[in-house]
Amino acid sequence: MSIKTSLLLLLITISGSLYAEDYEYHPQLSDNFTVSLGAFQSDQSFKIDADIDVGANIDFGRRLGVDQSSTLFNTQIFWKFGKQRKWSLGGQYFSSNSRGERTLTEDVAWQDIIFREGSSVESGIKMAISRVFLGRSFYKDERSEFGAGLGLHIFSITASIKGNIILEDGTEKFEDRRVSASAPLPNIGVWYKFSPAKNWLIHTRADWISAEIDEYDGAFWNAIIGVNYQAFRNVGFDLSYQYFTLDLGVDKPNWRGSADLSYTGPMLSITGNW
Repeated sequence: MSIKTSLLLLLITISGSLYAEDYEYHPQLSDNFTVSLGAFQSDQSFKIDADIDVGANIDFGRRLGVDQSSTLFNTQIFWKFGKQRKWSLGGQYFSSNSRGERTLTEDVAWQDIIFREGSSVESGIKMAISRVFLGRSFYKDERSEFGAGLGLHIFSITASIKGNIILEDGTEKFEDRRVSASAPLPNIGVWYKFSPAKNWLIHTRADWISAEIDEYDGAFWNAIIGVNYQAFRNVGFDLSYQYFTLDLGVDKPNWRGSADLSYTGPMLSITGNW
């Protein structure tokens, strides 16, 4: 057999494995592992208070010029295990680093100082979310699945404002003030998947909590709804809408205040399953 003939047979074999269809409904319902890598076009809002005596949240987008939209990368995994693969372990991670500059048109109280009207300031918000979720399917057939479980969201927030403040004698002084918080928050969650046709999957999930835990008091939602098209046996493309909101009260020595954050928008992903 010639080298050309061998190469041709190898290409035919590889192509056959890519396009082989050994499933009647979307394979994410029957496969053990699913991995998703996506780009998330986020509309975002940041309202933060770092002086609880003042009690007024600062809109970092409107008042301080922080970016109100950005593209974030989003990673998700899903692993089924156990008898009849009814148990699952899921994960998600995304982060953002938004910045802005603005000459203030009104006073801004931040911690124990005031950035006066006319001051030029730089500000930023860093946010990272890691999600781990243990669930169980309570209803499952060849074309649909419903499950629920418990999870943990590990969040990290840093908010900063820096610039010259105007002192009482009219002189200026540079200040760089920032607050940060990091903690795990438990949550409950549900998910549902349905395959209306062989290569199509409609999916949704939602995580939620409202509780007071140590230094934190608040609530969050983390939800996704989307549709996945299985282009090849182990590769698909997903169009989803991500909704994440966090309303948090903080009572720490270096931060007594609150944070009201949101990230919402469409997400395009490539998925792998096996």
